[in-house]
Amino acid sequence: MVDIGERLKYIRETYDVSQEEMGKVLGVSKSSISHYENNDYIIPMRKLCAISNYLDLSIDYIFDFTNLKRYDDMKREVNLKVVGRRLSEICHDQNFSNVALAKELNTTESNIRKYRTGQTLILTAFALQLSEKYSYSMDWIVGKSNHKYVQEKSKNKVGQL
Repeated sequence: MVDIGERLKYIRETYDVSQEEMGKVLGVSKSSISHYENNDYIIPMRKLCAISNYLDLSIDYIFDFTNLKRYDDMKREVNLKVVGRRLSEICHDQNFSNVALAKELNTTESNIRKYRTGQTLILTAFALQLSEKYSYSMDWIVGKSNHKYVQEKSKNKVGQL
């Protein structure tokens, strides 16, 4: 499993962005950025998307799932209806009912219904779990790309920062 905080810090420092500047971009305090980087809190999906947009990087790259920095079809906006359709597609692919997906993600069926109907955005932890276990692109899950699966990392690390 990727160390999310360590990776966020690495990306931020590589792009020479201070915690204060990143906080301004995300609309949070410098201490919140520190908490994300120390894994005290998991970064909310909307904040993660804001980082992706600000640095023009794919979420999959930010999470170190791929060496590909951005997809050719990257979108900036998150559409909850698209997220809902993507989760429905995952349920179809994995033969999950709402109950089975809720059990898989250790949440309630009510939360799954809210995600699938576009009432609320999926939690970062749940998208991460689906990505790590089934290789779904986190960018695809939240509708930022049409690339459904994470492209495997090349052994020679082409495209690294």
